[in-house]
Parts: sequence; structure tokens; C-alpha cells
Amino acid sequence: MTQAEVTIREATPAESVIILHQRRSMFRDMGEGTVEELDRMAEVASPWLARALAEGSYHHWLALDATGRVVGGGGVLLCPWPANPKDPCTERAVILNVYTEPEFRKRGIARQIMLTILAWAKELGLRSVNLHASDEGRPLYEKLGFKATNEMRLRFDEP
Repeated sequence: MTQAEVTIREATPAESVIILHQRRSMFRDMGEGTVEELDRMAEVASPWLARALAEGSYHHWLALDATGRVVGGGGVLLCPWPANPKDPCTERAVILNVYTEPEFRKRGIARQIMLTILAWAKELGLRSVNLHASDEGRPLYEKLGFKATNEMRLRFDEP
């Protein structure tokens, strides 16, 4: 399968199960979470995802092969955010759930998904997008121009 044989289209709220499969598989492939934790994540995320897709605060694109099989996807969460001196926008876009089924990796599918997402965000008038990169995804994001930032995190459930 070549890039030309892949179609990218926006997911519908009815395709939440596919998106949750991709999110769960993404974390599984990164070695994050037990089976029970991944199951709980999908269960908790399901009503949120259906609502976010329906109201438009989350958008997801699916990559399909020539037979219509979903082989990858990726999404954007739009969040209200105060403007700052370098960015007058009052929304922030966070790219999430970029995933390609293992047997279809290294064929440019994630790149096509990302280019679709980036074009959509630019058309929306956003000035930037953020994401958290897996070790496997980092080279793609760097090639697309993403830079590491000064973000920090504090977890309340760790000593």
C-alpha cells in the first residue's frame, strides 16, 4: 500500500469505538498501562469522546486503505485558552491519538494524518498546535517543524 492508496477523512461521532481502539492501542504500544488500566481509560473516555465529537471540541481524522479499512488516525482537542503576547488566539489545539496500525507503519500514513490536521488548524486560524510525542513519533514531528518546549508536569498520585 502506498500513500496514494490512503484516504483521510474526518471521523463521525458514530465512530467513537474506532477512535477509542486507536487511543488504547497507542498507549499499549508505548507500554503505558495494564490491560485493566487501558480498559478503564476507554470506559471513562467513551462518553466524553462522544460528547466532544458531537459538540466539535474534538475532531478526529481516519486513514483508510483502498478497501475502506481504517489503518490509522489522529485528532485535535480544542480548548479555550487566554491569548498571550505571541499568540492572540483564544483557543489552543492539542493533537492527540495519532496512531497507525502496526502492519501499516513506516508508509507515511501518520505524516498524511498530521498534514491533514495541520492544514485544518491553519485554516481555522490557529497560530500553533501542541502535542506530546512518543519516542517513535518524535522524528516525524521534528521533521514537520515541532520544537520541544518548557512544559512541566506535577502528578498528584506519585510520591
